[in-house]
Amino acid sequence: MTRPRITRDVALRILTGVRERLGDAWDELDQPARERIIACCEDAADLQLKALAAAQGPDEQLRLLREKAQIQAQLHNLAAAGALRLTTMFWDAVRGVVNGAVAIAFAAL
Repeated sequence: MTRPRITRDVALRILTGVRERLGDAWDELDQPARERIIACCEDAADLQLKALAAAQGPDEQLRLLREKAQIQAQLHNLAAAGALRLTTMFWDAVRGVVNGAVAIAFAAL
């Protein structure tokens, strides 16, 4: 199944942010690690778009937290020693993209 264009665009922006934050460390990652990070970016984009559109009830919030925990687990599997640094940079990139997307959405109103 192909992802909607908005999800792909958000995922690409998250990946760009992650790569900028990793700097030269991106080049040191092997191909499977890069592919896992790309998959996490796609999952995070999907998660963030769901979160923006979701009802704010406790059941929905729990479901979103579970999805985030799955992404977090994938990031931790990449490099146990550097996982905290990677996950911090990853979620920082996600926040940057989502905050920008919210600002654009409100400006369009």
